[in-house]
Amino acid sequence: MYQEIPCKNLKVYIIRPGIDAFNHPVECELAGVSQSGEMSSIAWKSADGVSAVLDLRSHEAGYCGTFRASGTGCAIVRLVWQLPEEKMGFPFIPAAMYGCNEGGASPFATYPQLDDGTNMSYAKPWIAREWLMRADRSSHGFTSVIAESIAYAIGGRDVCRYADGSVAEKTGLGVSFTDPQRLTFSLGFANVPYTYSTHSGRNMVSRTEGYVNLDSGEVSSEFFLFAFEHASRSSAAARLLRESYGFLHDEVAGAGNLEDGIRTVSDALVNYLWSNEASNFYVLRHEDPCLNDKEPFFSSAWTGGLRVAYPLLVAGNRFQQKEWLDCARVCISNIADTAISPKSGLFNESFNISRDEWSARGWWYPVLEKPGHSGYINGQVCHYMLAAYIVEKEHQVDHAGWLSAAKQVLDHVASVQGEDGRFGYTYSEADGSILDGDGFSGCWFTPAFATLYRITGDDRYLKVASRAMDFYRRYVEEFHVWGGPHDIFKSPDEEGILAWIEAARILHETTSDERYLKDLLLGLDYEFSWKFAYNVVNEVEPLKSLDWCSTGGSVTSVNNLHIHPMGSQLIGSLIYAHRITGDPYLKSRLRDTILWTLTVYQHRDGHYSWGRRGMVNERFCYTDSLLTERFSDGSPAGTWFCALSWASGAVLEGLLGVSDEDFTRKAEAHESENV
Repeated sequence: MYQEIPCKNLKVYIIRPGIDAFNHPVECELAGVSQSGEMSSIAWKSADGVSAVLDLRSHEAGYCGTFRASGTGCAIVRLVWQLPEEKMGFPFIPAAMYGCNEGGASPFATYPQLDDGTNMSYAKPWIAREWLMRADRSSHGFTSVIAESIAYAIGGRDVCRYADGSVAEKTGLGVSFTDPQRLTFSLGFANVPYTYSTHSGRNMVSRTEGYVNLDSGEVSSEFFLFAFEHASRSSAAARLLRESYGFLHDEVAGAGNLEDGIRTVSDALVNYLWSNEASNFYVLRHEDPCLNDKEPFFSSAWTGGLRVAYPLLVAGNRFQQKEWLDCARVCISNIADTAISPKSGLFNESFNISRDEWSARGWWYPVLEKPGHSGYINGQVCHYMLAAYIVEKEHQVDHAGWLSAAKQVLDHVASVQGEDGRFGYTYSEADGSILDGDGFSGCWFTPAFATLYRITGDDRYLKVASRAMDFYRRYVEEFHVWGGPHDIFKSPDEEGILAWIEAARILHETTSDERYLKDLLLGLDYEFSWKFAYNVVNEVEPLKSLDWCSTGGSVTSVNNLHIHPMGSQLIGSLIYAHRITGDPYLKSRLRDTILWTLTVYQHRDGHYSWGRRGMVNERFCYTDSLLTERFSDGSPAGTWFCALSWASGAVLEGLLGVSDEDFTRKAEAHESENV
């Protein structure tokens, strides 16, 4: 750890409103450094009368305290930490920037990326040497660079406040890929050079900047500065997350009851999202039937199908609810019996109800770099079909067809597994060979092979899973997991790591090999980078009036900046990890996740300004991007007015991860001693 505050490398700039304000900031002069007891203060003053003060006290990882400013007029007060030259490192803003934010080659990759200048152009406004953004883009409120041996980070709260506690403005973060690199924390914020993305509908209501009004009084924000030595990028990132979590952590309010959540979400799935005609669950349903597709589509997994049927099956067995069991069994059996392509030997992904036909051509198909069967979806189908087989077998019901179908597909996948252990992002529709092997998407086959090994005891399947873990481990160790689901254009994302976590847990349960416990904990560290440590100050309805809590919710990807329920499904793995390690940090993260999951289903009709009790949505807009939904008066909405069956499936899987033993003790997640 640094023993001295890096005063000479900290600078403050004042940015006043203007057409070219960010190119002509006013640099403040260092006005003095003082110390009183354990508190140190650094003061700056600008020529136009703004005073800025950084009050700091020592912390194991660096320093923490407050950043405050006073003066006149409107301004953004920008604190910049210039890092040592020629120590270029890995930029890391949790849930917003992972390295340079590069993944695979996709023509639709328009999310913010960093570059040394070689690929920048007017035609690519999403590529820049430096990014400034609102602090609530980060799940942990900090910006950092992880150099070879030292991690550097600054951050704080997502808002700065006046002395009376009222909000003055959002705060800002920044990171660069210049040499030397720069980190920024600001009172007020800027979205420079571009607010989010060039996709239609995004940025329509985003504010490009926000100035604090110093005429209304002094403004301040809690602040921290971390600098410490590390042994690896992943260990440095994990420590940054733990330290900032301890500094910022907020509780979740408004959670429901565990049993009520499971029953209510399950009933809504069966009552509103089940199609007898398709023997499957609608991917998406609006309350207004005029907004629903004339030809609805159905999926074998990811956005429906097994992703929903498996947790509903578990719920049906736990509560002995025949209607839930019937829907789940019909869905799984239909996919096992009808969805395998005779050409490729893989599961088809999309069912067209009007043509009564399965195909690989889902809504994501046109944006794939090399279109074909989806490794992401096929892996999920196989894993959840085998998990469902185990659940039913434990209840004395033998679905031999489920085991046979999943095994048939997995035997083919094993025969074309890459020599390095990878599975396919996409596979040929003609012969099932790998078309595109880049990215993390195919990792979903890993828990499927681990589950098949658990069922059969055949070492061949353990070897396939083990080789895959060895391949995908490098992504996780580099803290750069990209190329999971198909709608994020191979950006760094959260969803892919869930496959790794599931596989590591199953392999450790089955083999007791300690390397898989390490893999599980490594995967959880990466997942936590997407999972909010604090509650944002909501600006948009209905989240604003509901005082909605972001703590415990996970962001989708750097391309899709909204919180969704996918991260809820790992509750069972979190419980497993905590029981083995006893780590209080994991217990707190577990509690956050359960409580957040119990807030996201509709507790009553119209709870989130739409829908029926028990429905679940996928989009909670914690920041200024992706505000595409509108109320009837044209104002932006912080959520999407529709139900998505996969979101219900993720909520169910998570809540059902609390074991039967725990459940029979009537553990309620809002009582901390029972979590």
